Amino acid sequence: MELQITNTAIDKNGNVDLSQINTLELQKYDSIVNSIDEQNPNSIISFGSELQNSLANQSDSFLNNVRKSNSGEVGELINKLLIELNYVDVDELEGSSVKKFFKKLPFFKNMVTSVETLFVKYDKIVNNISDISNKVNAGIITSTKDNAVLQTIFTNNIDSVSKIEEYIIAGTIKQQKSNEELAVMDSNPDNYQDYQISDKRDFINRLDRRLADLKVVRFIILQSLPQIRLIQSNNISIAEKAQTILTTTLPVWKNQLTLAVAMHRQQQNIEVQKKVSSTTEEILRKNAQRLQQNTVDVAKANEQTIVSMDTLRETTNSLINTLTEVKQIQQQGAQSRQQLDVELKKLEDTLKKQIQNS
Repeated sequence: MELQITNTAIDKNGNVDLSQINTLELQKYDSIVNSIDEQNPNSIISFGSELQNSLANQSDSFLNNVRKSNSGEVGELINKLLIELNYVDVDELEGSSVKKFFKKLPFFKNMVTSVETLFVKYDKIVNNISDISNKVNAGIITSTKDNAVLQTIFTNNIDSVSKIEEYIIAGTIKQQKSNEELAVMDSNPDNYQDYQISDKRDFINRLDRRLADLKVVRFIILQSLPQIRLIQSNNISIAEKAQTILTTTLPVWKNQLTLAVAMHRQQQNIEVQKKVSSTTEEILRKNAQRLQQNTVDVAKANEQTIVSMDTLRETTNSLINTLTEVKQIQQQGAQSRQQLDVELKKLEDTLKKQIQNS
């Protein structure tokens, strides 16, 4: 949304084109121009301050109204309403949930789901929904009131923009005159004291900063106009959504819940029959599998010998390997003893020779 320009002499950035203002129009700014006193340092500070204070008071007043209103609760109330609507889970009425319910019951005679309990829950929810619906209706009314206040602020902001533009134009006129006076002083410095030229230049700078501030305020106010419209539109959307839930969603939900309970009762009977059939089939299937496996295992056991050939072959090979290894060890021991005798004989001869020669 583009910013609205209320005065052709000022563009969207707040820049003033005095050539767009005729002589008669310029006269109406004389009182504002004359309110700027170059000799008074506070003159520029207070320039346009009354208008800014008025805007601040207007904003404070609106904020106080917002604090006291309940329009902000509408969204929260709608969320509570949706929570209540979701509290009765349709899955409670589905076959899968019934199966889980069956597993928790010791006997089939206790298999009937407590529809009475479901309706007790339903009655409690209906009461909660009625209470929330009343609050939602109150919130819708408050949103409408908020929009009326916002509309007043919108209108006041447009008027404020026009007044600020008058100050900006008047300040620009004063700034232009002061620049012309400064140009004369700069071109004839001998006719003026140095401080006069300096004061004039300082005044122009301070006035320029003040005009910049007023331009910013004007821009912010212009920016607030589409923002106010968006807030008003959101309030309307919230109210419409809440109204739709109250007048359309709730009746449909109650109607569908009734149908769901009726279908649930039908499903119960079907599930009982399915449960009995599936249980019987499962028992027959598992018994047939066990009988087949047991018969095969018995037949295999009867056809086997006490000791299998693989076992006899393994034990025989192990015994042969053991005897062969023992025989090898004995042969190696005999050879070691013979070698020992030879070595001992050599040592003995060596010892005798040594004794004889000593």
